[in-house]
Amino acid sequence: MMRQIFAAIAAMLMSAGLAAADTPFTVVGVPIDATASNALEAQTAAMQRGQVDAVSVLVERLTLPEDRSTIPPVSNDEAAMLIAGLQVRNEQRSATRYLGELTVSFDPRAVRNWLNGLGVAFVEAQAREILVLPVLQTGNGYWLWNAADAETGDVNENPWMMEWRNGGYQHALSPVSAPSGDAGRMLIDGAGAAQMNADSLQSVAQAYGVSRVAVMIASQSEAGIRVDGRLFSFDGRGEATSQPIPTMAGRSFRSAASRFVQDLEAVWKSEAIVRGGGADRLTVTVLYSSLAEWLRLQNAITGTSLISSAQLDAIAPTGAMMTLEFRGDRGQLQRQLDARGARLMNDPDLGLVVRSR
Repeated sequence: MMRQIFAAIAAMLMSAGLAAADTPFTVVGVPIDATASNALEAQTAAMQRGQVDAVSVLVERLTLPEDRSTIPPVSNDEAAMLIAGLQVRNEQRSATRYLGELTVSFDPRAVRNWLNGLGVAFVEAQAREILVLPVLQTGNGYWLWNAADAETGDVNENPWMMEWRNGGYQHALSPVSAPSGDAGRMLIDGAGAAQMNADSLQSVAQAYGVSRVAVMIASQSEAGIRVDGRLFSFDGRGEATSQPIPTMAGRSFRSAASRFVQDLEAVWKSEAIVRGGGADRLTVTVLYSSLAEWLRLQNAITGTSLISSAQLDAIAPTGAMMTLEFRGDRGQLQRQLDARGARLMNDPDLGLVVRSR
């Protein structure tokens, strides 16, 4: 009975949603603000500056400091040529001023061509997604989920949770997402998350379809925000490992969240970056038990940025042979496949195999 109940909860959570990891070529929340002699000029100036600023954010996301130092300043026209779409939130305007927050969707092919043309090494493959449980420590205890006032019906929002939901962190190279609904309260509450019990957190990870969970406990004072926490990883076989998240301090929830994500991105980029070199070739056996699993593994392989060619040599109901051409070393390839839900490993009988993580 308990398994049936858990399965029902898990199904509901999956449908309720975790804001899925998305392309790193989207930048969210770029502030824009300009003043001019009239409203149209102010809007034009704000949008142009915002587009250039968004390019800077994207470059910082995809590259390491030692590589981006050679990138020349980007003009308004150059920025516009890299952009596929724009959206403005919190728009405000007057006769002489225009301000808001810009979300910019970049054209991945245009960005790749631009950075390759400059000879700049960059990373576009995302690491495994992390589900964050943003716990706010208050005088009344630990607060996780938004709650409705019993008398008025108004929703009291946990500002730490809302920062993770709205900040666009699912677009990072190391994507971090908060649950998009409150159905997860059936599995864990603020006090339970703060206890950091691995078994409880593994149940949450399974329900949301992730293998990494970060418990981020924030406290707020006049001095700003202080965050402590722990990152848990689950291997799918019941084994859990964890590591402390270094204490962070910031002036706002946004600065604290951004610091955490940027630290994750720096580690991922240092592991995934490839500088020059030719392509190597591997022959692998892809193992699966259904057509759906084969399609998932095929997408994981062909979507890995290090793999430039994936040739199908033979296929059977439970396995396929492929020849892969890739850049970088074997360890980098293993990490990128792992991030996409596939595992590259040695089998004593079959040699190199790819199977579901």
